[in-house]
Amino acid sequence: IGAALVEVLRGEGWRVAMTARRADALTSLAAKAPEHLMVAPADVTDAAAMAHAHDDIVARFGPVGLVIANAGIYLPVDASRLDLGALRRTFEVNVMGAAHAYGAVAPAMIARGQGHVHFVSSATGFGGMPTAGAYGASKAALYNFAETLKIELDRFGVGVSVSTPGFVDTPAQDDNHFPKPFQISAETAARRIVDGVRRGGFEITFPRRFTWIVRTIYALPAPLR
Repeated sequence: IGAALVEVLRGEGWRVAMTARRADALTSLAAKAPEHLMVAPADVTDAAAMAHAHDDIVARFGPVGLVIANAGIYLPVDASRLDLGALRRTFEVNVMGAAHAYGAVAPAMIARGQGHVHFVSSATGFGGMPTAGAYGASKAALYNFAETLKIELDRFGVGVSVSTPGFVDTPAQDDNHFPKPFQISAETAARRIVDGVRRGGFEITFPRRFTWIVRTIYALPAPLR
């Protein structure tokens, strides 16, 4: 999804700074348009590294207008043999990673009174799902975090939004051998996110023919659910 977001944003005239652990993959993407794309490698679980990446980005491209906190991992967990390491790692990347991205940009955005932060959550955060005890819980926490920031940052002129996609065809899905109804491409997901941020509002959910069904299921009384 991150790579697809780069292409969508670049196509709309943005200068895009890409942050991930794999500098080689970032460099390959940046080679397509070096004047519009910047490599700022860092591990989202390292707050100091994210702050340093932000400083490098500002030095080259100027103030950051939009951050999309997209880094995430899916590690299935079995409740009968709970893997605490998988749970901890999931929260370190999916929740703390997003918090580190926000923490790196927030002071400057608040000082300027402008900017936008978007968090990529998931429809699995709507309620419990088998094997998703770590992932779904982390995405539910991320949604709550984003909602709280939205309430607190409105007065500073800083926008906050969150997306709750269903199944997206990415390498994270390769080991998940179960049905994935209404799965969409990473390119479609990226376009939905960018269009949703432009429209405004807090939540961007897609594909709705899936996420609205899931929302309805979790709105039912527990025995029916």
